[in-house]
Amino acid sequence: MTTALAVVLLAVVGLAGGAFAPASAQTPKRGGVFHVAAADPPGLDPHQLVNFIPQTVASLTYSHLVRFPAGPEQTSSTDFRILPDLAERWESPTPTTYVFTLRKGARFHRKPPVNGREVTADDVKYSLERFRTKSPMRQRLDPVQAIEVVDRSTVRIVLKEPYAPFLNHLASAAHTAILPREAEEKFKDFNQPDAVIGTGPFVMKSYERGVRIVFERNPDYFMPGLPYLDGVVWEVVPDQAARLALLRASKVELAHWWGFLNPEEGKALKRTNPEMVVTPHVIGDTSHIFMRTDQPPFNDVRVRRAVSLAIDRKTWNETLIFGEGCVDSGPVPCGMDWKLDAARIDPAKTKYLVGYDPAEAKRLLAEAGFPRGFTTPLYHFPGFPPPWRSYYDLAADMLGRIGISVELKPEELGKWSTTTNLGKFEKMAMGPYGAGVTEVDDFLTTMFLPGAAWNRSHVDDAELTRMLLAQRREIDPKKRREIIHEIQRYLADKAYYVYVPVPPRYVSHPPYVKGFKHHDGYDLGRRLTFTWIEK
Repeated sequence: MTTALAVVLLAVVGLAGGAFAPASAQTPKRGGVFHVAAADPPGLDPHQLVNFIPQTVASLTYSHLVRFPAGPEQTSSTDFRILPDLAERWESPTPTTYVFTLRKGARFHRKPPVNGREVTADDVKYSLERFRTKSPMRQRLDPVQAIEVVDRSTVRIVLKEPYAPFLNHLASAAHTAILPREAEEKFKDFNQPDAVIGTGPFVMKSYERGVRIVFERNPDYFMPGLPYLDGVVWEVVPDQAARLALLRASKVELAHWWGFLNPEEGKALKRTNPEMVVTPHVIGDTSHIFMRTDQPPFNDVRVRRAVSLAIDRKTWNETLIFGEGCVDSGPVPCGMDWKLDAARIDPAKTKYLVGYDPAEAKRLLAEAGFPRGFTTPLYHFPGFPPPWRSYYDLAADMLGRIGISVELKPEELGKWSTTTNLGKFEKMAMGPYGAGVTEVDDFLTTMFLPGAAWNRSHVDDAELTRMLLAQRREIDPKKRREIIHEIQRYLADKAYYVYVPVPPRYVSHPPYVKGFKHHDGYDLGRRLTFTWIEK
């Protein structure tokens, strides 16, 4: 093992090896049931579904090889240190080899046909191989060359090349859950409630589709003394106004699967219910206009720059999100410490990232052959929570002022998810990307590499591709950061995406909820592991 990497891994293991004692003076209290009001998940298979809700539901019941800090362990909501989960330790004898040793006594839930048996290396190999063949997100493990069972409690994973995002992707409570083979053999897939058998803090006891999902505390959970709650109930409430009413009445503890409210809702809740705990968070998220840069007119950088210069981000922020948003919102979001502030980039380039100059925008359009502007569709999904509907209208208004006539093209969720969201559209579209993302590479390679799933703007830039692959292969965090900063400098004037302000999320819950700490990512299960109810 290289000395530096050995020190990092041993330090991480050491940080997680102690008791799970709360950092505050409050003493956790055992008992109580936590209620979450949210939409019904479209399915339950954590490997095959790319959706916030099934991944969040899965986090209650499944574990991973490694995980992020939660509750008293975390130093911030973006603390992405890697801690032991099912693997009690790991080492990297070479930059392309990881050897994981499983903790003894970690058991699946006591549900047939698995019946509480111990987790083994075969389960890890089966699960990760299943992810690599069946998941729409399987490109996350494309650099994996082999997954080898060394013995009952040891797994060796060999990579084709050094891959900096590797441990983060294993830790993220999205897609790489460890599952028992017997459940798929008996139930044919993992969408059956009886097939939801993990090693996580809660056990799925019942699921009445369209009504509720009931979870009970896992008495065999491998983290001693945890969780504190007796259970969790996922109340299926599709309507946001109805969810807020339940929260105001303290009939649920969260009115969103992660507790998010938009700024308007958060402020209104605090006015009507001043006792509520309402905490704004800047999360890892982006909001952007994306364009077919492989087709006219957006293959001309002058046109893309004109689009960006038409956006008055200061007015946007003040008008729609109370002046509280992140104005310099991409390509790396404000919520990530990989972010290079626009003030540290050449002003001649950043004017095309965050500047507002409608006269210059008109000049660029004329220079590109559009002195009278042009007409373009703007595809979008109107169902994103407020203030998104206003985002589309404001974008159309601002672009109209420089001569770009926007025809708003709303799409239902199914069409948006399978076409526009994945770059299958004409001309121009708009939407968010990033809530739940924990790895900076997902804002870079995933959005800019030719052929990548979320390269919505169809970017194909040889120099950028070289840098994207270089940061992926650099496992020294300091050197990788330098490359990522250089990528942000390079992208500043390209306008492949036009970024608009991102609102904070107001994480809200009743005052009797204790120990609940927001952490970016899907892992509600780990947050609730350290949560208790004080009534």
